[in-house]
Amino acid sequence: MTQPTVTVRKTERSLELATDAGVERFTIAIGSNPDGADKLAVGDCRTPEGEFEIVSIEESGDWEHEGERVYGPYFLRLHCPPWEGIGIHGTSEPDSLGTKATRGCVRMRNEDVTRLASLVEVGTLVRILP
Repeated sequence: MTQPTVTVRKTERSLELATDAGVERFTIAIGSNPDGADKLAVGDCRTPEGEFEIVSIEESGDWEHEGERVYGPYFLRLHCPPWEGIGIHGTSEPDSLGTKATRGCVRMRNEDVTRLASLVEVGTLVRILP
């Protein structure tokens, strides 16, 4: 079996999971910066572009941000130097999907990130395209 690959298309607000069984496509949210460009600085609310890999798959259902549980059931942490804390995760705001709404991460429906987490592993390639 070939290792799955993940492709994020920022302009389309989509994530594609390619496996031996075919390609699945999911609606996502990306960084909230209106220009939608590549990440340039900490705090610029842009999603980085390039080729990265998943370095951990973490259960994040009880994680809090500003007192709320916002990350959904999983956080797939990406190795994307020099940036830290960038990943693919679920959401407590499914209405934000299809928009620019994050601080730089890729946000998915909770059921979609659960499926993704079950099909990828540490080392899976993630391409983030403009």
